Amino acid sequence: MKKNAVLFVLFLFVLPVSGIRAQSGKVLLEEHFQENDRGWNLGETNNVIRKIENGKMILECQKYLTGKGGGYWIKLPDFKLPPTSYSITYNTKWIKNVKEEGKYNPYGVILGDYYFLSYADGDRRLLKYDTVAKKYETIVDWGVQTVINKKGDPNKWEIRYQDGKAAFYANGNMLFKKEITIPEGTSIKLYIENSEMVEFDDIVVKNL
Repeated sequence: MKKNAVLFVLFLFVLPVSGIRAQSGKVLLEEHFQENDRGWNLGETNNVIRKIENGKMILECQKYLTGKGGGYWIKLPDFKLPPTSYSITYNTKWIKNVKEEGKYNPYGVILGDYYFLSYADGDRRLLKYDTVAKKYETIVDWGVQTVINKKGDPNKWEIRYQDGKAAFYANGNMLFKKEITIPEGTSIKLYIENSEMVEFDDIVVKNL
């Protein structure tokens, strides 16, 4: 009886761990923009045009019309990130700079205070917005990467957040890995700036 009791206690301790491991790779969200079933905030304002067309989310920033520039983000509805150990993949295709050919403004994803940015010329960057000082802090500065497809060629991006570090990948190649803090319950936001027109597609979030 004593031996059976010990085995039972060990079973109770092992079971939760096995359950956690079984969750690895579990898909938490998929968004392929076939319809607006999630209720994205679409339409046109003075700052942006937001539309779902041919299975893509197309964002056209019009901040340049104000004469000051700036960025615009749209939040993925009804979804919050877990505390850690997840990956976010998404595809982008740069369409054009609607104001001036040959100039590139950033676009990408915002998680909490962090801006995971890329440019159509192959550049990448990571910024953190200081909500107190109301200014941006450069975590990873500009740097052109050959693994980032340029201009209208599509890119597949991935952000992996685990053990207090975020790794940013382009087309399966790591661009950087930094210690950052993304709070539990953070929303995913798609971001464009100034006069860029970009399509987003195939957002997938899963447990690591």
